[in-house]
Amino acid sequence: MTSLPPGFEPAFEGFSEAGLVALDRLRADPTVARYQTERDVIRDGILEPFQRYRDDLVVAWVLPRGLPLETERGVFSRFPKNDFGAGGSHSHLWMSFYRPGRTRLTDVQLSHSVSPDGFRWGLYVGAYAGELFRDARVWLAEAPEALALVNGLLARGYCFAWSPSVSRGAQASEADTPMDAMPPGVMRASGIWLERGIGRDAMQALGPALVNEALAALSDLAPLYDGLTGPDLAG
Repeated sequence: MTSLPPGFEPAFEGFSEAGLVALDRLRADPTVARYQTERDVIRDGILEPFQRYRDDLVVAWVLPRGLPLETERGVFSRFPKNDFGAGGSHSHLWMSFYRPGRTRLTDVQLSHSVSPDGFRWGLYVGAYAGELFRDARVWLAEAPEALALVNGLLARGYCFAWSPSVSRGAQASEADTPMDAMPPGVMRASGIWLERGIGRDAMQALGPALVNEALAALSDLAPLYDGLTGPDLAG
């Protein structure tokens, strides 16, 4: 399992309760106007701590392994939705490093997400990744080793999901226990997820130790990631 370097002290201190309450209000009123009202509280209590969490992962995971990843430009999502001017806003924020020559959406993602409900770690690949996604989907659907890796994660509390859309929603199908075979719907999917999460109270109780949980999740997911992309991110 990946662990913190000796003597490493996380810069991440945890997310503020005020920031999470602001996300509660944003979820109840998911508009850009509400986000503008809450922006300063969200910046101080959610975005800036999340940036320090990102910095800790760079120091504790990316740099020691010499991983070929973009860690600053475009690694975070945005709260305002790309909804053609309709004025909607997300109430969660997520980040993922990605490989040079790609973007978050065009690479396989090892993602980290904070929401009013807590924190989630996972692997995601979707149709925006083009040929990479199509190859990943075939490998997941047909390779016995892929099924074994997914089942191993399911046995450790992860959830496997696939959807005809690139966004996970009510149309998504899920499995949370080991499977005898890969579901046929995987080959028709436009988005595939493998995730685990913790609730808000547990996230807040961990404080800086959320970084330790992140490293454990990265260690869990690395073999499946390697199967989808190659061995560069083993850790």
